Amino acid sequence: MIKPQHIASHALTRTFLLSFGWLLFVRGLLVLQSGVIPSMPGMLGGDIAGAVLLTLILQGSRGILRGLVITALGCALYVAGMHLTAHGTLFQLAFAGKSMDSTFISGSLLNVYLITLPVYLALAWLLHRLHRRWVPRSRPKALPFTGVAAATLIIYSLSFPSLTTPANNLVVSTLAQIPGALINPVGTAIGNKEVEISTSLENRTHFFHQQVSGRNISPPPNVLVIMIEGMSGGYLPSVSSFHGLSPVVSLPNLEQTFNDFGFRIYKNVLSMERQTDRGTFTLTCGRYPDLRRASEKVRLVAGQHAAPDCLPEKLKDQGYHTAYWQAAPIEYMNKDEFMPQAGYMDVTGAEVFAGQNAAEGWGPPDPVFFSDIATRLRSLNRQHQPWFVTTLNVGTHHPFNIGDKTEQRLASQKAEDDNETILPIPSPQTARINAMEVMAETLDSFLRQLEQEGILENTLVIVTSDEAGGFIREDHETLPLNNNVGVLAVKPAAQDSLSYYAPENALISQLDIAISILDASGHGSKAGGMIGTSLLAMNSNPTRDLLLADTYTGMKYFLRNQGKLMACTELMTRCQTWSFDPKRIFGTLAETDEDPFLTLEERLALVENANRLTTTDN
Repeated sequence: MIKPQHIASHALTRTFLLSFGWLLFVRGLLVLQSGVIPSMPGMLGGDIAGAVLLTLILQGSRGILRGLVITALGCALYVAGMHLTAHGTLFQLAFAGKSMDSTFISGSLLNVYLITLPVYLALAWLLHRLHRRWVPRSRPKALPFTGVAAATLIIYSLSFPSLTTPANNLVVSTLAQIPGALINPVGTAIGNKEVEISTSLENRTHFFHQQVSGRNISPPPNVLVIMIEGMSGGYLPSVSSFHGLSPVVSLPNLEQTFNDFGFRIYKNVLSMERQTDRGTFTLTCGRYPDLRRASEKVRLVAGQHAAPDCLPEKLKDQGYHTAYWQAAPIEYMNKDEFMPQAGYMDVTGAEVFAGQNAAEGWGPPDPVFFSDIATRLRSLNRQHQPWFVTTLNVGTHHPFNIGDKTEQRLASQKAEDDNETILPIPSPQTARINAMEVMAETLDSFLRQLEQEGILENTLVIVTSDEAGGFIREDHETLPLNNNVGVLAVKPAAQDSLSYYAPENALISQLDIAISILDASGHGSKAGGMIGTSLLAMNSNPTRDLLLADTYTGMKYFLRNQGKLMACTELMTRCQTWSFDPKRIFGTLAETDEDPFLTLEERLALVENANRLTTTDN
């Protein structure tokens, strides 16, 4: 007679082996879908922990609960595959609320990638069927199971600095995020006297530094800021070669366009955060974005609960006509209310393209968008006042809509290429690559149109990005700042000269762009509470410090431009110190044994200070 404890032991062993094998198979599918290959040691450790947890879940669930768990597992795999493909990380459970927005659902969930949902659901239910067929039923004891599950989650959470890097196991990392997702988002409750910035800390750090040249320029130039959605500086060959990066996207044509038009491409550009609303806030207002999990600044300004005194308002006061034109729906992320509050007089989104049947999903593809922007700039340029226009495309945002005509053209080209290839194997990042290349072609045509019509003659053009999304490293796990490799290309107006601007190897942050625009327009003295260093004032090379973060991994960074970096976990309780060459930051990062140069109390105080906004009485 077989004893019950032997049956239970036999069942647990079989369930663990089944779970581990299933998770390895899932890994392979996620790698095929995203092209992101995680580090082997971290992956195996994560999958062992995931198999332990999945064993407990399978053994402890029955009936309706089992059905809900299996369905949730399939849906999580679907979201994980898309998130890895688009962002290079697993999803943050705390951001699940954003996925409930109708604009997000129609733009990022209801698309061609939806075909993977039934595949992953079938895979999850296959696990259920195999477990029921191969594993003898046993009735586990609740207390030991609960203890093992809790211990696994605790040990796992302490072992991984971030729970969303590609090496993490989807099952265990998702469950380990639940406590943090349920409590008050990290950083929003910090604000007591214990974390106030002391005079001593202010005197020995420069995290909230401002520097402008204050020079005059006449006549004041027009300003065109072109934000490319999700563009990384690592996609430009000269930048990736300079740092020794291995990008999945390479845009030599875009770099040639910049060179042809006389842009200066900056090679050490730091993007402050991830997500469009965070990057847009910094570019618009010249202040730190939200560095906490919750993104509140745009919403607070939109609701007139904060008065940040942003760049468009300052330029409007100096006689500029200010406009913000984006391809995505303007209501998403409260931009329909935020942009006017920030000082933009003319604000439009995808709604203006509805008559062209081009606003499906996130909005029109780049050829449609930039053609429309060129028409509007022609009209604006006839006015007798300087203008400041900011644009944001959407074609390079997941799911990478390039338009039917372009799709057909590329499909035709691919068919010709496949005829010459014995075994054509599409890249997991083909959609992103195509979208970026279409953007590069469109931007080149757009700039040539403006040049032919004389619009560029008196226009400062800045090409940057809302965030530095995408993959630029072979190693997605160990190096900090993986997702902070920003992009910046600058072409001054004809009456100005690049000789006044910072050299191409200068360490630039996204924080510096707004104050540089104000300075380049001859109004640097109006900077007020804006922080950052103008590109026109960088030759003195002052000591400065910067705060950065990656909301998709939860990592926080404290950087000194003299060559020191602290990479900290979301709670900022654990930090690792790195060194780098200030003239080649991304290519020289090296781990050190030095102690953190800021205490935990100082780290909390700095992040809380960066997250504050000037409130109003409304």
